[in-house]
Amino acid sequence: MPRKNNVYNYAVSVPWRKVRRSEEVLLAWEMNGKPLPKVHGAPLRVIVTGYIGARSTKWVYKINALAEPSKGPVQQQEYLYYTSQVSKKAIDEQDPRSAIIYPEDKQTVIHDGKITLQGWSYSGGGNWVERVEVSPDGGSVWYAVPEEDLTEKHYHAWRLWKIDVPVDAEGWLEFCVRSWDSSNNTEPTFVRSTWNWDLHVTSSCHRIKIYSVNRTRSATAARLKELESRGIPFEPLTRPLEFPLETQEEYDAAVAKHPREPLN
Repeated sequence: MPRKNNVYNYAVSVPWRKVRRSEEVLLAWEMNGKPLPKVHGAPLRVIVTGYIGARSTKWVYKINALAEPSKGPVQQQEYLYYTSQVSKKAIDEQDPRSAIIYPEDKQTVIHDGKITLQGWSYSGGGNWVERVEVSPDGGSVWYAVPEEDLTEKHYHAWRLWKIDVPVDAEGWLEFCVRSWDSSNNTEPTFVRSTWNWDLHVTSSCHRIKIYSVNRTRSATAARLKELESRGIPFEPLTRPLEFPLETQEEYDAAVAKHPREPLN
């Protein structure tokens, strides 16, 4: 494993108190009843539940009992928290995190006042996701995912979720998601709140931008109907239309009703 112009064996460790817990550290040689694929660590790998993935070593060929944490560069020099007040601290347990998997970022969504979002949420350290919330305005207003639209909770497992979010506004909107776990941990709203050197585990609310087109608005519905009648797709957004947005008569009527200049 090359690191900063040197080559090392991949070596990490977890505390003995973690290893002796029932079924929280496993040696795996099968996955889903079949031999473990090489890409997933065959012939043998470690699974450390609730910890960051860097501790679940693939292609294991040797296990040591150490009196102190591993001095391997992946553990001693990387995957560390750095803040302005505290020196470096190794990252072990996974903090809460969530992601929106549908719609995709920069997607145009034509809707009737609600946009359906889907995603996943997870928390480590033996905690489970208790609540998921989605915001359609970048993190000011939040809507909780109904419990029946969350998959079943399990230790050391993610939960899938789905929610219909009320949306009236049109244009580019920023949606984000956060999860709360069984210990009331959650994700910071903005990445700048958790920034640290090397950007390891800078978990914050996952964000996507969506172009909202609300069919419940009369002008929007009329424009969509006209595009459909002419056989013109709505996208791409930047394509100029080949017909005028209003007739000369409509323009004259609008100017007469609302003159540009004061009457006196």
